[in-house]
Amino acid sequence: MSFPDPKSDIEDYYEITQEVLGQGYFAVVKVGVDKKTKERVAIKFVKKSLVEKEETLTNEIQILSKIDHPSIVKMKAVFDTEETLFIVMELMLGGELYEEIVKRKTFSEKDASDIMKQLFSALAYLHKMGIVHRDLKLENLLLVAPSTLEVKLADFGLSKMLALDGEAITACGTPFYVAPDILKGIGYDSAVDMWATGILLYVLLSGRLPFAADSDTELFKLILAGNVVWKSPQFDTVSDEAKDLISNLIVVEPSDRLTAENALKHPFITGNRSKTPLPDLFFEDIKQTSNLNKEMIKKKQAESKEDAFSDSE
Repeated sequence: MSFPDPKSDIEDYYEITQEVLGQGYFAVVKVGVDKKTKERVAIKFVKKSLVEKEETLTNEIQILSKIDHPSIVKMKAVFDTEETLFIVMELMLGGELYEEIVKRKTFSEKDASDIMKQLFSALAYLHKMGIVHRDLKLENLLLVAPSTLEVKLADFGLSKMLALDGEAITACGTPFYVAPDILKGIGYDSAVDMWATGILLYVLLSGRLPFAADSDTELFKLILAGNVVWKSPQFDTVSDEAKDLISNLIVVEPSDRLTAENALKHPFITGNRSKTPLPDLFFEDIKQTSNLNKEMIKKKQAESKEDAFSDSE
């Protein structure tokens, strides 16, 4: 992939609109238009002074510039100024997967299987390249177009390129999805992504989280124990194949988890799945789960904001 010179002026290439797609502590995402092709894109404006570690940004850009897969959001260009970093990405017109699920009012095992197949394919590609995503969650699966379930994996802000046969030790990720090997602090690899896919599939079939608690301490105790409970009535009609796949992903010992390549061969992915809609309770539960996760993310952002301020004093 060839990109424009990062030091050139973004406005030579893109028209920036005032349409805001999202906003965080140190970044805002707006819609842009490619001046040559007229294609609409997503432009992430990162205020560099608010980013705690600049290598985090460099790392994300290095990874995005290397990857090209149909189920991963593509980076189109980067423009670097003294104060702001502009990251130009493919525009995902369908928004978050969660919003589409709630809007369509019916969701089946077949739908969940189709989504996981795309995710496993993206992860098989990344893991082969030695890249671990480290922040898989419902909110980071975006849709190519409205009313479809064609998903792409987004947000590589916490991703890491591992050295050959290497491990990472940094504790990171979203608490509900974090793997026990990250919590133990003794080094981990791409298997942490596979644990997170198990959490994700559990949510996609029940609307509930397998591990939830009022505090991080209690939550992490549950994760380290790794005892999956098939909550009733949510799992009463879920197939044995689906439960088997989850049971082979949410495994405390990393070497016992399925790899992305093996997950693609699992009967839940390769077989004919039921198109029967999940019970209505699923929609209420998934709304609550998404709200819970968003509250957790806001809390973590507020804590990191306070840390940044205290560090600068």
